[in-house]
Amino acid sequence: MSALTARPTYAALAAFLAGDAVASAIPLPYVAANMDAMRIPPRVRWAVPVAKAATALGLASVFRFPGVARATTAALTLYFAGALGIHLRVRNRVASTVPAVLLAAVFAAMTVQGPHPAGGGTRALNSYAGR
Repeated sequence: MSALTARPTYAALAAFLAGDAVASAIPLPYVAANMDAMRIPPRVRWAVPVAKAATALGLASVFRFPGVARATTAALTLYFAGALGIHLRVRNRVASTVPAVLLAAVFAAMTVQGPHPAGGGTRALNSYAGR
C-alpha cells in the first residue's frame, strides 16, 4: 500500500478541497485575485466552489464507495489539467502554475492505482502482519 492509495490520504485531500471550496465561495481576496488573473468570468465563478465541494464529497466517499472516489480522482485529474491549461493561456507565473501541475499528477497517480481495499492506518497494517 502506498501513501497515494491509503484511504486517510483521500480523507485529507477531501478536507483540503472542502476548505478550498469555502475559500472560493467567500471568496478570499487572494482567490478572487487569482480568478481575475486567470480571466474566469464572474458569471461562472459560482461553479468553482460547487465543483470543489462535490469532489470533496467524492473523495470522502472512499470509505463506503471506493469506486466513486476513484472516479472523483479521474475528474480531478481533468480539472487540474484544465487549470494548468488556463494558467498557461494567461501566462501566469510559474509559482502559480506549480500547484496545478502537482495536483494533476497526484490525482492521475491516484486514479491509476485506485484506493487500497483496507481501511488504512496502523490497524489495517497490523491486520495484514498477523496473517
